[in-house]
Amino acid sequence: MAIAAKYNAKEIEDKWYDYWMQNNYFHSEVNEKEPYTIVIPPPNVTGVLHMGHMLNNTIQDVLIRRARLQGFNACWVPGTDHASIATEAKVVAKLKAEGIDKNTITREEFMKHAWEWTENYGGVILNQLKNIKSAPCFNAEHNYFNDEFFNDKNKQDFLNWDNKQSNLDALDNSI
Repeated sequence: MAIAAKYNAKEIEDKWYDYWMQNNYFHSEVNEKEPYTIVIPPPNVTGVLHMGHMLNNTIQDVLIRRARLQGFNACWVPGTDHASIATEAKVVAKLKAEGIDKNTITREEFMKHAWEWTENYGGVILNQLKNIKSAPCFNAEHNYFNDEFFNDKNKQDFLNWDNKQSNLDALDNSI
């Protein structure tokens, strides 16, 4: 077998990353091993990663791979929807650029715009992580604040979580 004179990173890395993904090497299930978990903090579905995100994700990637090598049940959870605060800000800015005031439309109309934003940008960040061959447990991605989970009781519990905490929309002073 001849060794190529020049290393082709894309060819080699794509081959092995595809193999790892197909064999669920980044997948984690509860088992007898000691757990080691990292949750990727926002950005939500706000667009694309920048260099600061990449530095943070690189450090997390190194830590999770090290934990796997040490025998931990390591799970690096892609967190892409943590209350959608950043997403809301992006949608409000988009609406403003279109001459629409958030306060003049219904919740349903706003949610239509928010879901449209999510459909356009929701997978960009996860795809970027895949393109740089990161090792999150992609099947662990979860939308914590969807309408099914975020029913009235959970919403009230969340809002009352800590009297010192608030979920104030700084743009329009609403919760």
